[in-house]
Amino acid sequence: MRYTIILAVLGLVQSVFAQKQTPQEYIELYKDLSIIEMHRSGVPASITLAQGILESNSGNSRLAKFANNHFGIKCKGEWTGNVIYANDDAPDECFRAYESVLLSYQDHSNFLRKSWRYQPLFELKTTDYQGWCQGLQKAGYATNPQYDAILISLIERYKLNQYDDASMPGTGFPFITLGETINGVPVKIAKPGETVSTIAEDNYVRDKHIRKWNDLEDGEQIKAGDIVYLKPKRRSGSEEKHIVAKGEDMHYISQKYGVKLKQLYRKNHMETGEEPKAGEVIYMQKKRDSDDEIETAKKDPMWGKEEKDVFVNPNSIPKKTDPNTKIPAAPEKIDIKIPEFHLVEKGDNIYRIAEKYHIFEEDILDWNPDLNPNTMRVGQRINLKKLDNNTVKSTPPKPVESLSDEEVKKISAKITVNGAVFHHVVKGDTLYNICKRYNVTEEQLKKWNKLDTINIQLGQKLQVSE
Repeated sequence: MRYTIILAVLGLVQSVFAQKQTPQEYIELYKDLSIIEMHRSGVPASITLAQGILESNSGNSRLAKFANNHFGIKCKGEWTGNVIYANDDAPDECFRAYESVLLSYQDHSNFLRKSWRYQPLFELKTTDYQGWCQGLQKAGYATNPQYDAILISLIERYKLNQYDDASMPGTGFPFITLGETINGVPVKIAKPGETVSTIAEDNYVRDKHIRKWNDLEDGEQIKAGDIVYLKPKRRSGSEEKHIVAKGEDMHYISQKYGVKLKQLYRKNHMETGEEPKAGEVIYMQKKRDSDDEIETAKKDPMWGKEEKDVFVNPNSIPKKTDPNTKIPAAPEKIDIKIPEFHLVEKGDNIYRIAEKYHIFEEDILDWNPDLNPNTMRVGQRINLKKLDNNTVKSTPPKPVESLSDEEVKKISAKITVNGAVFHHVVKGDTLYNICKRYNVTEEQLKKWNKLDTINIQLGQKLQVSE
């Protein structure tokens, strides 16, 4: 089967499609990206595609168009990137916004991989799509009680499970340019078998230019999944700062944000070749204060080597690592000592108790048959384990019935984030840039916000869609 690799690294404005995509078109566009993500993270390609179809209405939802968010992920946890606001379960909820669809797919995989709620899923085979769907439902990915049923229906209707045992997309296939950019600089994602020379030839530039623009030393090669810049990176980033995660180095940060490596070193008062410790903050726009010295990591013989079973972004994998590896092992479980019971404290609810002990709300309700989550009182005893084998029987997975096309459409409409989109004015915003970003006119903004004139102010909330 001939695959056309399309890794759509689309800007916020470029992702606004002129016509609605069909589910089949969505699958054709992103199937290879979902397979690559499966080999990177262990999330089955069928699950990624089904959730993308459902959560983004095949890429047609407002959240997908304006924020490249294809999976409805909200601003939870340690998210420090761009955000967008839209009406969902509650008015004006905060959602993650991405510079590209590629970053949305990667963050979706990371989100599942890093949360304790989804860790049991990675012990399943990638071909067990029903188990994955039921696990997502139990873990609370969505509140709709038929979430697992609709995912299974989508997978079976479009035969998405055919991609769950697929190898990495092959070599020698044409690359289709869709105007991919990061920080306003054109990029592409390296395919298996591509080299500096082949990319240079395909883009009518010299090898030395690709090496210079991507800070590659002589003889250093790219690998599948690498971001490759086709023009010089910028002196500053679109983001003000970046918090260094484990496994990240200065070259990775430079490639991720499209900022020249030399400029990153200068802005952070670092010597070329130094690497920051995990948790340090890297400035990408203005220079850090001279007395704000960054703590650097010491290199040792094991520097840069991937630890066993540690989830690592593909662009931070050491250069000699083979990208065509098998599906990653399940993430290491966090060991938490769980007592026999919990006494309810002020401010507790069933979700907070579940998060504290890494126990699903569904199990807590099973182990406490008389518990009403809405009437918990301070001092109430909540069992955190089965009292004995005969006390409470675990509820078996419910059978999933096939859904009709009409049922799928009805449920999809409730799940897809398609409410009005809002923008909160931040420092540096202008009326022109806001209109350009959301592909709207000043007259539309006046109409939607019931204003005669628009003089934007810091912190102002503007509706930017119907």
